Amino acid sequence: MANPSTSLPPPHSSRMVRVISVHHFTRQDVAGLERAGGRGVTKGKGDILLVGGEHSVDIRDLRLGGALQGSFPTVDLVHQLVYCETGNFVATLETKPARHGGDHRYVRVYLHWDQDNSNQPMRARIAGRVTPSSQSGVANLEMVEIPLRKPAEFIACCQSTGNIAVACGISVTVFKFCHKTHDISKLKFIDFEELIEVDMSFIVKEVAISEDLIGCVSESEAHIFQITVNSHLLKANSEEKDIKPQEKRSKSRSKSKTRSASRSPGRSIDSLSSASRYRDRRLNQKEECWVSVRDSDDYVDLGELTWVPTLSYGRKRPTDDPRFLLFPSLVGAAQCGPVAEPGETIGPVSSSRCSSVRLKLLSGSSSLQKMPTNVFEAVTLIHRRADHNNDPDIPFSNLKLMAVYESEAGKKEGCFSTPRRLSHPLLPPGLARKVGASVFLTTPHVGQLYHITLCDDAYSCSVVRGGVFSYTAPVYSVALEPSLLHALTLTGLETYTLRPHPHIVVSHLPEDLNMIVPPHWEETVCLVGLRPFLNVETLTLTDSCLALIAANNEGGDKSHTVYSLHLPTAASLYKEMVRVGRSHRSASPSTYLHLLLEAHLVLTTALHHELPQVQEAEEDLYSLLQDSSALLGDYYAQCETEAEWNQATQYYQVSSLSPDAVIERLDLQCPGLVAVISALLLHPNTPTLTSAQANCVLEMLEKVAPEKVSTIILKSSCLSDYKKDKVLGIIKQELSKTAEPRPTDVLALALVFLDRGSPEQVSTVLASLRSYQLVVALLQHSRLLLTMEEGATRLSPLAQVLAEHKKEVFTEVFVSLIGEGTLSLNAFVDAFVAVYPIVSCGPECNTHSLWLRDFLEKFFLEYAHNSEITDQRERYDRAITVLVSLYLASLMGAFGDKSKEDPNWSDQRAALKELYAPRPLFLSLLPPFSQEQALTEEVTEDAEDEELSEEKSPTEAEDDGKNLSSSLLHLVLLQSLLSSDLPSVEDRANVLKFVTSNPSAMGAQSLRVLCLEPSQQLEYILQEFPHSLLQFGKDMYESPLEWEELVLKVINQKSSLPESDPSYQVYADVLNDVLGDLVVSSPLDVFMRIIPSSRHEELRGHIRQCHSAALAVHLRTSLMTYAHNVLTQMSK
Repeated sequence: MANPSTSLPPPHSSRMVRVISVHHFTRQDVAGLERAGGRGVTKGKGDILLVGGEHSVDIRDLRLGGALQGSFPTVDLVHQLVYCETGNFVATLETKPARHGGDHRYVRVYLHWDQDNSNQPMRARIAGRVTPSSQSGVANLEMVEIPLRKPAEFIACCQSTGNIAVACGISVTVFKFCHKTHDISKLKFIDFEELIEVDMSFIVKEVAISEDLIGCVSESEAHIFQITVNSHLLKANSEEKDIKPQEKRSKSRSKSKTRSASRSPGRSIDSLSSASRYRDRRLNQKEECWVSVRDSDDYVDLGELTWVPTLSYGRKRPTDDPRFLLFPSLVGAAQCGPVAEPGETIGPVSSSRCSSVRLKLLSGSSSLQKMPTNVFEAVTLIHRRADHNNDPDIPFSNLKLMAVYESEAGKKEGCFSTPRRLSHPLLPPGLARKVGASVFLTTPHVGQLYHITLCDDAYSCSVVRGGVFSYTAPVYSVALEPSLLHALTLTGLETYTLRPHPHIVVSHLPEDLNMIVPPHWEETVCLVGLRPFLNVETLTLTDSCLALIAANNEGGDKSHTVYSLHLPTAASLYKEMVRVGRSHRSASPSTYLHLLLEAHLVLTTALHHELPQVQEAEEDLYSLLQDSSALLGDYYAQCETEAEWNQATQYYQVSSLSPDAVIERLDLQCPGLVAVISALLLHPNTPTLTSAQANCVLEMLEKVAPEKVSTIILKSSCLSDYKKDKVLGIIKQELSKTAEPRPTDVLALALVFLDRGSPEQVSTVLASLRSYQLVVALLQHSRLLLTMEEGATRLSPLAQVLAEHKKEVFTEVFVSLIGEGTLSLNAFVDAFVAVYPIVSCGPECNTHSLWLRDFLEKFFLEYAHNSEITDQRERYDRAITVLVSLYLASLMGAFGDKSKEDPNWSDQRAALKELYAPRPLFLSLLPPFSQEQALTEEVTEDAEDEELSEEKSPTEAEDDGKNLSSSLLHLVLLQSLLSSDLPSVEDRANVLKFVTSNPSAMGAQSLRVLCLEPSQQLEYILQEFPHSLLQFGKDMYESPLEWEELVLKVINQKSSLPESDPSYQVYADVLNDVLGDLVVSSPLDVFMRIIPSSRHEELRGHIRQCHSAALAVHLRTSLMTYAHNVLTQMSK
């Protein structure tokens, strides 16, 4: 055996193979065949081996050393054997010599073959044509012959559906496995029906089938495709059924012309299939678009370009052909996908682009007869064509097609179903959803592995190369385990490692990890076993054994020998790989990593396939997978790059090792130690460390990276119980090293003081930082400001210290957090009130209320006009309710001028008269900003009005905001708030309830107006404050036509009063003011629509004024146009 670190270049290939002897069979049994064997061998249930003899099939149990357990007869000589789990039947390809030379070939299915059939006749019938006898309720051996139209060459079975694929020349016929019920006895029996016939462009030598995936192989060509139901063609076919009767009659009249045209090389329009007609319709719709694209200057016709798929990125062009085009993203980056080799096509593409496939529906089922035959489409996934002259490595053989399901457990339980199964006849209902398949194909010297990932849309599937295997000698036969490839070559048995399907790898990883587990397909594969065998004819894999049947050609003896090699378990193979890898860790690190990755994949694959374990006391595979992840983490932690350290962190997360356990595995000089431990400590899924674990981590950081301690203390959620004095010493030592303290060190020191129960020292520590430094540090570590208690957000002790000693910093930090969406305004209000209860009404309103009021005003100063914030009412409605209650409390005298307000913010608040939205100007004409009183009140002045009259009028005080009293400023802010869309309906109802209960409160009338409906607002102002109607209309109405209701109400109100009433003259003046304004601002036709038609004679004077104003406007416009024209002529 070669040295484990040796890489050998096999013949006919430039790829390297790493030879490592780690695969050892646990036992080898040898048994002789009493009859001539080797003419057809397959596996049965478990470790049963079926060997074809002369007119019989032997049943041997490999667990018992290959002992003969029985046999069942066959009609003719067995040429090929296939066992199917679904239905538990054996399909045979049998031959019978013909009378005039050659032979006849038959495909037969044997049912109940594993029963005791001694002294029992074999029942026979033809599939789909003859039903079993009504007396055949006993499970006797039964032969079902598959009717064929052509001689069969090869047979294959789908293990999930039981369908049989028969290769006959260039055709492959699929027979559907089905259960039927006898008409008389009502007994259920197994039968087979012709379903689909597939015509290939070459003679099929081998075929493989897995549900809707079919693979066909000839000596020089291989084609793997998916049979799909084309929904577009199905729709086009349904449209054809709506053809008008006259069109059908015209087709009937032109029948003779169609027949004559069909004999010519071209085809007539009527002979086109629905697929062609549909395709032509789509092309005609886009014909104009394509013509315009082709005529453009930057159009490139890829058909005129030279494609060199083997050219690597960066290599010079072989010729000066100007048509040569290089796509670096396709040929230079192997990680972007598989690069097709010469003669290879990697799909999905239409089969017409590489090798034509014709599909014909043959089923006699009534449900499928309604489905048009052309609705099926073959989508090519893999196609290879060998060149006999340039590539002598032919023929293709040993085609293997292995399905990959979401989970093996789901496959057994049959708990999945997908919509596409309802209409596809090749897909079984109720089984686990197939997510992909692995395809293996080999030539005499090189094997190719592909992985297909399926999607509901066939053209969205992906195909990646899984590996290239170069044998040491020409290969005869192969057998595939989930993670190993066994190849029978001219010199013996070779065993290679396999790259599993990507779904298998991803399915056992946490969702938040993006790990690169498997080696890339271009890397060398491992030849893990090489054993010499002679004269071996067949290679068969069972559940736990590998069977080789060798011929004994000495002395003319034609006897055969069965070698039963018992496979090692996944656990034992993993341990052997790790053992050999460790022995080469120092001498060949690449070999060590390669073996670790291969061993990891062995465990991953075994877990997905739920491979049975022979030894009951053997370690659990999942625990071994965790050990494997830990070893890979150790390796990547010793590397030098950050990307490899990230890989180490993710492997350690899979291993479930705690940070202190990782520290024990690594040396202090390990390059990635600090990065890995820091990443583990900062990951949110890391469980909380015990005191001993935390102290172990801190001791390591103190020795290796003391500057990281502050960051870990601030960001890690798993460090809660640790030695506070040790951390204080480390942080103080770091602070002493710099002239200006780092914000993270100061913040960490404050946090440790809080944990020690010394909040009085926190403010002193934080004072060493400038305000902006503290704000930036807190925003970077915002999780320190909030805690969760019984599912509710609360202010942390650090946030409470900031609120009491660093109010400006507290406000700026939380305003930023709420604005960024990290925290909702409602959640902040609830958290604040839970710590600092407020009283929102009456003179006993406390200081906490002022804090919250100032914070909310500062927030809305920043974000009140940000639609992204204000459109989400559920995030701030609670805060608006609190603000409204605080403003109403101020109107009752809760916040006097001598309250303990923030002096800096008090000066700024005076300029925030329109903080939330612009206030309507008519509010300045209402009390307390106007001396005018409501018509229903007596003209008297209270004490507050006397005070205002002695100094300044309220209007002047409003203009000079600095002299506004606290209550008056709160009224202005509340008016601004009610003028916006921020308050809810409930908030406005509360304000109405307040002013109704407190009619003498400052600004009660204006607040009532803002909370009423628009129609009620006009009625209220008309009755109480008619002098403000003109300004109310200017503020509330956008177009002149909206004044119609106001003018009508004023006219009606005036008409309802006698001239002796003092209010009559008030309404008369208001009407004149309103009409005087409308005369100037409204066109004549609009003005005529505003005033009632019955009042035209009464208001003739205003109509004449409006007409004069319109003429003046027209004259002005004409003069301006004339002057502009004159200036234009003079400038020429």
